[in-house]
Amino acid sequence: MKKVSFLMTTGLFIIIFAAIIWQWSAFLDKKGRIAESRRDTSIVATVKVEQNQLHVKQTFDGLDMDRQYHAVIPAQATEVKCTDGEGNPCYGGYEQLPKGEKMHFEFTIKSGPGLALLLNDWLIVLKDATINKTRLEIIDQYYSRGTWVAGVPLKGYKQTELLHYYVFEGVNSTPSLYWQDKSLIKLTGQKGIDYYTTQKEQIIYEFDSLKFFSDKHLSVVITDGQRTVRGNGLLLAGNKLTDKELEQQLVLAYFSSKFGADMGKENWILEALASLVTKQEPVNAKSRAMVEELVKTMTSEEITAFINYFSEESNLGGNTLDEYLSSIKGMNTNFFSMNSQKGPGVFPLLFKDARSVIVNGDEKNELAAVIKGDQYLFPLVPTMDALGYQIKLGPEFTTLEISSASNTYYFNIKNKTFVHDGQSFGLLENPFQNLNGEWYLEKHWLNAIFKVQVSENEERFILES
Repeated sequence: MKKVSFLMTTGLFIIIFAAIIWQWSAFLDKKGRIAESRRDTSIVATVKVEQNQLHVKQTFDGLDMDRQYHAVIPAQATEVKCTDGEGNPCYGGYEQLPKGEKMHFEFTIKSGPGLALLLNDWLIVLKDATINKTRLEIIDQYYSRGTWVAGVPLKGYKQTELLHYYVFEGVNSTPSLYWQDKSLIKLTGQKGIDYYTTQKEQIIYEFDSLKFFSDKHLSVVITDGQRTVRGNGLLLAGNKLTDKELEQQLVLAYFSSKFGADMGKENWILEALASLVTKQEPVNAKSRAMVEELVKTMTSEEITAFINYFSEESNLGGNTLDEYLSSIKGMNTNFFSMNSQKGPGVFPLLFKDARSVIVNGDEKNELAAVIKGDQYLFPLVPTMDALGYQIKLGPEFTTLEISSASNTYYFNIKNKTFVHDGQSFGLLENPFQNLNGEWYLEKHWLNAIFKVQVSENEERFILES
């Protein structure tokens, strides 16, 4: 009897253990499938060309089932319809889409008559969704002539008596789409570049600067004239451009897709980065000043490392550029973030020294030295306040009074003079610098004027009055 009981208990234990193993395997398999689907999020868009309009069916596949996405609808899209993977309408609106691996949209874009059509930002975008692959299928039953080009590579083309059928596929979540009434021939250039031209004998350009972008696709349509128009993954380039001008425009086109929709606001940053790559002087004055700041502050090796970084990154912005610039120098900066602001003024390239500041034995967390070239600068007002001084600024900062219980200094900034204890002193240079709207004092002047002893080591600056 005991033997039977033992066998039953053992058998039950084996069954329970097997069930646990099966459930765990099923969990891991499901988890693996979910992870795989997240890695392979894709877009398939079918565009049916009709008279004066394009009818678009767009499907997102491989979405994170646990997330609720927010759809951004293109301004030119009309008659928009949305359904989930089961065909149910999106009742929650475009800001709260239903959860699921798939999402379907249908919409119409008015095209109108003309000899050419360029569409930028024409696809629906899901915020925070990383798209690994985009496939465009163009079914043209309306135009009996011309050529379609997209900001992803052409994978297939078929022409019948009734339609032209194109398949484009690549890595670009919002590729531009272009049509013109003249037939174009596709020629393969440097890795990642396809040229579309009306001339079979078109020169295929090769530039050393483009080797940084070998993994990024660009469709270049050669047009008449000297005008250039940039899209996402697509460039319309005039046949009258010089080799240097074309090289600069190709690099600018590559960067445009990295910055996304905000690039129009920061075009001077784009031109500055392109000029670092091509070694051509920027046309924009702000871009030119930014390049000068970078070149005079960084070594050639650091510039090369910086170029390699922003050329390889898929998405760029002021913050990401600052982060990598900081990692190269080992000190923090907000150079690109500050210069992304509108206006002709250029904020200098400053790095924040990570060392602490000790004033008369007390650590001042609110103080930090910044580095400009080979100068160490301290913020004027908080530094002098920590040393026991009060500051009074004159109109338009032409005069300055810095006083403590025992000392008073009157500065005439314009004349580079100051008065102390009834005596007037001349200065060879202005000891104060206005950087990014804040006044600074170079380390040397703390001792030369105010007799503050300044010492430093690997961990801290020490100021003693």
